[in-house]
Amino acid sequence: MPNKLVDEDTYMLIDKAYADMRSQVKPGDIFAFSGSDLPSQVVKLATRSQYVHVAIVVWVDSRVARNNAILIAESHVDTSLPSVGTGEHGLGVQLQWLNDRVETQPGPIWWIPLAESISEDGIIKMRRWLQMTEAEQTPYDFKQAIAIGLVALGWDGLSQADDEAFFCSELVAKALQVAGVLEPEINPACHSPADVIDLPCFNAPILLKSTAGTTV
Repeated sequence: MPNKLVDEDTYMLIDKAYADMRSQVKPGDIFAFSGSDLPSQVVKLATRSQYVHVAIVVWVDSRVARNNAILIAESHVDTSLPSVGTGEHGLGVQLQWLNDRVETQPGPIWWIPLAESISEDGIIKMRRWLQMTEAEQTPYDFKQAIAIGLVALGWDGLSQADDEAFFCSELVAKALQVAGVLEPEINPACHSPADVIDLPCFNAPILLKSTAGTTV
């Protein structure tokens, strides 16, 4: 499936002040990240995509202070921030305030909104599952992350998903499955960041941050 964003000329560059964006974000929306460091370049080469990481929105409250308005869940190898729930610095599933992640991320960031809101029951199920997964300090799935890159290069040996470890897009796909957005038969482990972004349940990506220290 082709990426919704192919190159810089096709970017959906819509100016979004942070406050305006914050008031429109909803649970189940995702944020995608890119970068120019060596690990990011390897991921880009392997998956043939500009996206190297994705995170899903767990909770939104536009009434509170900017720093604590949007809570995201992600499976990350960056341990610079303590996970909001456990307070631990660890590889794997984390809960983070979006503003904190944006400030530590040097490369571009996109907001990818859901086309339709998740039901209240679906949001509750998704939140409970993500909070449980973070509380268990579920580790990062390096094996599956490498396998995703190999699949993009033509290898067909990707294993089935399990809940013992997650890489970023696997966690997001599983959370959407728990929420009832994705069908139960879909294998979350076969989704790269670009695959998740290309799911029909999402609208086109909107650039939120273009370069280090620059938001749009």
